Amino acid sequence: MRGNESAGDCRGRRVTSAHMRRWAVPENSNNQVRKASKAVGKGTGTSEELESAREVLSNYRLAHAYPLNAVTVTVRQNALIVNANAIVAQRHKRMPTILDKLERHPNMSVTTMQDLGGCRVVFETVDEVDDLVALLQDLPRSRNRVKKVYDYLRGEPGPRDSGYRGVHLVYEYGASKAEYHGLQIELQVRTLLQHAWATAVETMDLFSGSELKYGKGEPDVLRYFVLVASLMAFEEGTAPVPGAEASEADLLAELRGLEHRLGIVDRLQGYASIVGVHATSDRRNALTLELHRRKRNLTVTVHETLAEAQARLTELEALDDDDLDAVLVNIARISQLREAYPNYYADTGRFTEFVISRLGTRAA
Repeated sequence: MRGNESAGDCRGRRVTSAHMRRWAVPENSNNQVRKASKAVGKGTGTSEELESAREVLSNYRLAHAYPLNAVTVTVRQNALIVNANAIVAQRHKRMPTILDKLERHPNMSVTTMQDLGGCRVVFETVDEVDDLVALLQDLPRSRNRVKKVYDYLRGEPGPRDSGYRGVHLVYEYGASKAEYHGLQIELQVRTLLQHAWATAVETMDLFSGSELKYGKGEPDVLRYFVLVASLMAFEEGTAPVPGAEASEADLLAELRGLEHRLGIVDRLQGYASIVGVHATSDRRNALTLELHRRKRNLTVTVHETLAEAQARLTELEALDDDDLDAVLVNIARISQLREAYPNYYADTGRFTEFVISRLGTRAA
């Protein structure tokens, strides 16, 4: 397993910057944070009031940095006991993602979001996932307690309808710094296959404008990723995804038909090439992607301004061509995808290799 491709990868390293950093602390009561959440979610108030509300939310988000660091130290120590090559990374939920979620769920408060600070561990096998979860649940004298375990592999609640699989642990900070008490941190523990699936879904969402991880998108594409997830579950000996519980041979037959029509493997390989070219760009421009499905031809155009890209997208949409998928992608979001998935190329490659190998050698 490789995990040394990004500064976001914490494998085998101690955090040395903690003593040099000024940690943000919560500056507002939970009631104030809840009110700010509703104001932003519902868009109520003057522009100045909404800006003030966003500042409250931003501080609450940043205040999770210290608890996240504390939890990650403990997680890393135990993950390396399970497998010295475990990949451990930490990341804050981005502010635009928080604002988008509040707008989609206007009655939600960020105080109920368990993943404002997130840590992720990727292992080779399901057994290693289980070993780490057991270790963390049984730690003696730990004041950062595991508040809840969500088993998306077998038990409660089981694989999501979208196909997502993994195990999540929700921590509640309760260690030495009282100002952070009660803040929650989410740990995701996955295998390489589960992480490859998640990476592929994030890639499709970015480049096709879908929201597959929220169950929104073209029905055939949603079904495609559900089928692959169930086939991966067969491979790993865990529960299949709801609605994809047929035999392996039947799942493969259905997947083959969808791959023939959709060309997902080709699309993911094309998207990976785009990430390779543009992930490190410091330009603030945008891309338009034109995918002609039947020919499986992907055309990428770089635009100097967002307005130019939007004008081109309007032209393409006016064609009203059912064979054409057109989408606008901000180059900054490509960089963010690369940062969120430090082993991006290995992960997307693992997904496409899995699909190719199953369709090529195990088809019924």
